[in-house]
Amino acid sequence: MSIQKSRSSDKQNLNPVKEDKDSVIEFKSENTEIINFLKNSQEENTKLTDKIESLEKAQDIIFEQFRTLELQRIDLEKQQQKLEEESDKFRNRTIELFGKMVDLKKAKKTISQQNKKLKTQQQEINNHQLILENSNHKFRKRTIELFGRMIDLKKAKKTISQQKEELENHREQLKALNASKDKFFSIIAHDLRNPIAGFLNLTEVLTNNFDVFSEKESKEFIEVMNQASKQLYNLLENLLQWSKSQTGSITYEPKFVSVRKMVDNTIDTLMINIENKSIKININVDEKTIVFVDENMITTVIRNLISNAIKFTHPKGLISIRCVKKDEQVELSVIDNGVGIKKEDQKKLFRIDQHLTTQGTSEERGTGLGLILCKEFIEKNNGKIWVESELNKGSSFKFTLKTA
Repeated sequence: MSIQKSRSSDKQNLNPVKEDKDSVIEFKSENTEIINFLKNSQEENTKLTDKIESLEKAQDIIFEQFRTLELQRIDLEKQQQKLEEESDKFRNRTIELFGKMVDLKKAKKTISQQNKKLKTQQQEINNHQLILENSNHKFRKRTIELFGRMIDLKKAKKTISQQKEELENHREQLKALNASKDKFFSIIAHDLRNPIAGFLNLTEVLTNNFDVFSEKESKEFIEVMNQASKQLYNLLENLLQWSKSQTGSITYEPKFVSVRKMVDNTIDTLMINIENKSIKININVDEKTIVFVDENMITTVIRNLISNAIKFTHPKGLISIRCVKKDEQVELSVIDNGVGIKKEDQKKLFRIDQHLTTQGTSEERGTGLGLILCKEFIEKNNGKIWVESELNKGSSFKFTLKTA
């Protein structure tokens, strides 16, 4: 503004150059002051900024130190509390120990008095001990003598127990032998005699009346004779096998054999009996099932069980033969839907000392020897045999064999 004023007044001013110089000098002087002020202000501002940053850092350090001190204060308070608790415990313990010290002094005095008494008693005990040692020596000698007698008595008791057990075994064996003898004589006296007598009567009638009978009647007689001869043959076969097993003349010769093969061969030999009663046979035995057994023994078992099933199955009935594998064994079942077996009679099966015979559905007769033979043969082949039956609903005879 001062510059514009000076220029507008050029015409009026008598010495314009001089005024100009003064104005410039004045302007420069003012500008220098402003610059110096700004410079000083900037330096002061920089110093203030540095001081602020220093203060902030100092504030953070103080805050961190304060937090550390606060944690230390809390920790010290906890330690002080713990020390106070321990001090209380120590004070109580000190009081307790002090009390015990007083008691110990009293106890020490008492113990001293008791020691004097004990010395006196010890002397008396030593005197009694000498007397007891003399008595003990005699007692020990007597005890050893009695102990020796006790050992002899135990040995004698053990010997008597063994002899008693042997006698009991011999008694059971004798009982079994007597039962076997009675069974043998019963079969010879009745079961073997009667079929032979019947067979003899049939042949006598047929011989005396051969010319009188028609061809059809003669054929019927011959068929009856054939049936009787087969039953008689089966009886003799079982009797022979049983007698061999009793005398130990049957040799156990196991080999690998097909279960289906033994079943099929048995069915073929009994086919006439099956057809005469119009019985249906259902065989569920895998051809690949192989067992390690004595073939002759197991075939005899299968033949007896199927023969019994035919005997006690009604005409046009059903017999099922099944075989299932269980672990390292197979379980073979011969199942019929015939007359069944009473509960009390089931316990008599497989026992030589029990006599149980039942007529079949066509008045077939048996000896009961077949099942006893089956039990012996199955056990010789490391298997088990049992029956499951319900009266008037049929029976299921089962046994196990070792697989290949």
